[in-house]
Amino acid sequence: MGRGFGPSSTEIIMATVSPITSVVDGIPRVTWADIVTGDTITSLPVPGRKLTPASVQIGGTFGGATVKLQVSNDNTTFYDLKDTSGTTVSATSGAIFELSSSAAYFKPSLTSGSANAVDITLILRG
Repeated sequence: MGRGFGPSSTEIIMATVSPITSVVDGIPRVTWADIVTGDTITSLPVPGRKLTPASVQIGGTFGGATVKLQVSNDNTTFYDLKDTSGTTVSATSGAIFELSSSAAYFKPSLTSGSANAVDITLILRG
C-alpha cells in the first residue's frame, strides 16, 4: 500500500487503496483493506453483469469516520448506494448490508475521523 511517514515522524503519507479480489471458501470477494481518512480509493469495475445482488461488510477501526459505498456508471461521478430497504449504505461502526445494483463501478468513501483503518468486503453474486 505504500503507507509510511513523511518528514515529520507523525505525518502519515496517504496511500492509494485498490480493490483486491480473492476467493475464500469458494466465494469470490473484493476487499479494500486498511483505508484511512485521506487515502485515494480506486473503484471496482463490474463488467458483464446485469442486476448484481451483493452484500457489503464494513469493519475495522473507525476513529469517528463515516464509511459509505458509492456507485457510478461513468467512473467519475459517484452516488451513495442504497440497500434493499432503501437505506443509504453508510456506517460509523461495523455493519453489513444487503444490496442489489446494476451500476458499472463500486467504490467506498471514507470521511472524517482519525486514527482509523477500515476494511470493506464486497460479495457480488450473479
